[in-house]
Formats: sequence, C-alpha cells, structure tokens
Amino acid sequence: MIISDHGIALLKQFEGCRLKAYRDIVGVWTIGYGFTEGVYETMTITQEQAEQMLMERLIPYEHAVEEALTISPNQAQFDACVCLAWNIGIKGFENSTVVRLHNQGQFKEAANAFSLWNKAGGKIIAGLVRRRAAEAALYLSDHDESKPMPQRVDEPVTMVTSRINVAQTAAGATAGIAAVNEVVVSINSLKDGITGLGQWVLPIALIAIVVLCGFTIWQRVQMRKSGQA
Repeated sequence: MIISDHGIALLKQFEGCRLKAYRDIVGVWTIGYGFTEGVYETMTITQEQAEQMLMERLIPYEHAVEEALTISPNQAQFDACVCLAWNIGIKGFENSTVVRLHNQGQFKEAANAFSLWNKAGGKIIAGLVRRRAAEAALYLSDHDESKPMPQRVDEPVTMVTSRINVAQTAAGATAGIAAVNEVVVSINSLKDGITGLGQWVLPIALIAIVVLCGFTIWQRVQMRKSGQA
C-alpha cells in the first residue's frame, strides 16, 4: 500500500520545503521536506532533488505503517498514519497509542490519540497541534481516490415537489374545508334570528382557506430552513 497524492499534499503542507539546510525547532539540521539523515550545515539541494528524495524516503515509512497496522487501514487511515510516522519516526509510530487503538478497532479513539504527539523539546507546539488535528481529520475522513464519483446525483427536493409539502398542503386544504363547513352550519343554525348573514358565507369561507393554506406554507418554509424537509 502506498500513500496517495492527498496524503502527500498534507505532508508537504506541514513540512514545507527548504532547499538550504536549517536547524529545526530543537536544533536538528534539516533540509527539503523534513529530511534529517545525513544533513549538514552548508548542504543545499534543488526542488527536483527534494521531490525525488521525498518519494524514495517515504517507502520505508509506508512499509512500516502497513506492517504495524494489523487491521488493514483504508486509504485515509493509511495516509494519516504515514504522515504521522514521517514526523515522529518509525519507532515512535510503532509504539504509539494510535497503532494500539487502531489494531483494537477503536478508530475514533485512535484518531484522538494523534493529539498526544504535540510536543517538541518538552513544549506543546502550536504547529504540531494543528498538524495532529489535520492528520486525525484525514484518518476519519474515509478518503479514497480510487472510488469513482457518481455520474448521477439526486436533485434537491423543492418546496413544490416535496411529498411532505404536498401532503401538508392537502391536509391544510381539508382542514380549511372542514372549518368552512362548521362556519356554514353555525350560520344556518342562527339564520332564523339573524338576517343578512347569508351574504358573508362565501367571503368567510375564502378567508379561512387562504389563512390555513398560508399558515401551512409558512410552516413548511420554516421546516426547510431548519433542514427537516
């Protein structure tokens, strides 16, 4: 198993690339994408050399991660673990809580354990905190570049086509008709004692329907905003 382009991009993001040797935060001579082996004070390399060195030197880390994880990792888990191993060393990775929890199938806990590696020189380093958080997020992301994207994507449900909206609108209309019927019955029961109310039956019915339907639509808009439909 090899690290994906996604994993390499994350590693490069946090390592950066320096073409002249420099001392890291704890005083170790470093060059390129965090190379320390055989680096001396006046050493310089080209960008092409840095890229080639990275791909060559990643191989033992890939092998070490693959051997350490007894539960086969998905691509995202593998990428994150290679990035971690590159930063903390193969021995550190093999003996890490990340490996132990992964091999127990406790993936969420393993992701949390990345944050344990946030110190250099006995101090918590903000850059390491951010790096561990990014690696943990990648570990849990189930990123897999080999999976093809779907060629057909479901269209979002609109207010008009939503079956919930249609059902509630119908229910609102039914309720409106029932309310109108009750109004008519009440008016008929009083018509012997009250004159002239007959002309108000139709306007009252229309108002009742409009109000109930309006309320139903408003309610659906609020539910849609909240992600319920």
